[in-house]
Amino acid sequence: MGGGERHNGMIAQVLAADGADVDILGHSDVDLAALGSHLGLDLRDCRYVRLPDRGEQAVAALSADYDLFVNGSYMSRIEPQSARSAYLCFFPTPFDHDMAPWRKAAVRTAGPLLRGIRPAVSFGVGWYPPEGGRRRQWTWTNGSAILAVSPGERRTLRADIGRPGAPGGTSLRVLDAGGHVLAKLEIGPDFAPFEVPLPPSADGTELTLVSDAFSPGAADVRELGVAVSRPRVTDGGEGPIARLPLRFPWLLRDPADLTHLDHYDVIMANSRFTRGWIAKLWKREADVLFPPIQVDRLHPAPVREKAVITVGRFFAPGLGHAKRQLEMVEWFGALYRAGDLPGWSMHVVGGCEESQKPYLEQVRAAGAGLPVHLHPNAPRAEVERLLSTSSVFWSATGHGEDDRRRPWTAEHFGMTTVEAMAGGCVPVVIDRAGQREIVRHGVDGYRWTGPEQVASFTRRLAAEDGLRSRLAGAAIDRAAAFSDAAFADQWADIATRHRLYQG
Repeated sequence: MGGGERHNGMIAQVLAADGADVDILGHSDVDLAALGSHLGLDLRDCRYVRLPDRGEQAVAALSADYDLFVNGSYMSRIEPQSARSAYLCFFPTPFDHDMAPWRKAAVRTAGPLLRGIRPAVSFGVGWYPPEGGRRRQWTWTNGSAILAVSPGERRTLRADIGRPGAPGGTSLRVLDAGGHVLAKLEIGPDFAPFEVPLPPSADGTELTLVSDAFSPGAADVRELGVAVSRPRVTDGGEGPIARLPLRFPWLLRDPADLTHLDHYDVIMANSRFTRGWIAKLWKREADVLFPPIQVDRLHPAPVREKAVITVGRFFAPGLGHAKRQLEMVEWFGALYRAGDLPGWSMHVVGGCEESQKPYLEQVRAAGAGLPVHLHPNAPRAEVERLLSTSSVFWSATGHGEDDRRRPWTAEHFGMTTVEAMAGGCVPVVIDRAGQREIVRHGVDGYRWTGPEQVASFTRRLAAEDGLRSRLAGAAIDRAAAFSDAAFADQWADIATRHRLYQG
């Protein structure tokens, strides 16, 4: 329930307000009332449809039932069959961005022989991010995880399954979509090979892996079920070429194959930064549809707290566009200990998944002995209060990264920056990517290129109340350009020009 979900959800809200019958599609259980409440959306006139996770081809077939299909799934390759369609792109991340060089070479060599073959195994909900080393990687379940398997007549699911670091073994049940037990396996701490024969299916199979879960310890409070390594499928009815991706499914990840984009009437980018990379990486034109920001829900307090605030999900560098909370806490600590921010404090706010608790504890340790307050998974009302009462907003996403070689590590837009500005904070943000489209340097905030500028701008704002007040007022005015109302106008313009539907 983050920014991407709100971006999609606002499209649904606007369509429903225009009189369309709107279905929101997904693979997990979702309470639309709770979703709308958390994201500030009115989804009462929409319907949620939970789909079995049987891969993208199954979703593509379902799309034929709709007049308009809007795809807002990150890195999706769905080829819609609807009358009209739109693709909402958060960033055109290459499909091989996380591949080892030798695997990229194998894809270039063997990949062309495998075109048209669908992936044999794909991960649904209930999985943690992959971990491990060069010789073996594995993915933990949370005790109940979905694995989608491609169609076939004589299929067998094969995988190495274990529980490294667990206090003991467990029983693993493999269920089909109807809840019937296909296999019951005894899993020990060491990885061991397992085989599960699957019934014939022309549509593919949604498997659920159910087991007990354990917590690794105080520094890692995830609930872990079983670790699955090298999942693959064999099928007695397949020829030798088709068997290759069953054994090595990553061979199907061809970054040069962008034919799925030809099935959309319009590609929509969440920023001009993203639009530029779509043109560079995809060789496609895109329309900009900025994310909708709830500026009306933020009410700037007339008396501000002497506080720096940063907002963003907690996760360690190396896992995408990391927010760099650890570095920012260290920078604040240096300023505070030097006596440059007397009486000031820092608020570090953001969602935190179980798998990222170790990183959260690193940030907490860096702030020990300082007026640094961490707010993991804070309620929305508390986030809005802090944004409306703090004085300065920091953002460092992309710091330490080469955004020319790895642009997906940068802030593609910067929704929390706009929210902070709407709340009356003066933004001091990295001079990269989407932040450049929001903050006008010296007009409604500052953009920096290094930690020394973060310190310089923040010292000045702390010392000059008049400057801080003037920039805060300009920031509030600037945020209105990205409001929900502005979003609705943008969407209407795109829908009209591309004849997406009759509103």
